[in-house]
Amino acid sequence: MPTTDHVLIIEEEALLALDIEYVLSEHGAFEVTHFRSVAEAHVHLSDPSVFRLAFVEARLGAAEVVELTERLVRAGVATIVMSADSRSLDLFPHATPLEKPFDAARLLAACDAARSSLN
Repeated sequence: MPTTDHVLIIEEEALLALDIEYVLSEHGAFEVTHFRSVAEAHVHLSDPSVFRLAFVEARLGAAEVVELTERLVRAGVATIVMSADSRSLDLFPHATPLEKPFDAARLLAACDAARSSLN
């Protein structure tokens, strides 16, 4: 995974968000912003283009998550949608899917795939 300046994580499970943050920090992420819900992210995301990479939990509300991920992709943010339910990942054709549970290698591979999809 190339060095990333600012990463967005929208995940209600704090331990999973911390695990993602740890793996990314070991591979070049300099700043991570974590929101526990899509609603919280909407309140604080006036300019999503400040992020280079985003991780979004799919189950946090399908319609709102689809809207948010489309907004992130339009802003040029490499976006990864995570879920333990592989069927819900099909709702996000514009984002890179990452099925839970995942290890560091799959997380980093998803980062590379998401960044490549923007080029």
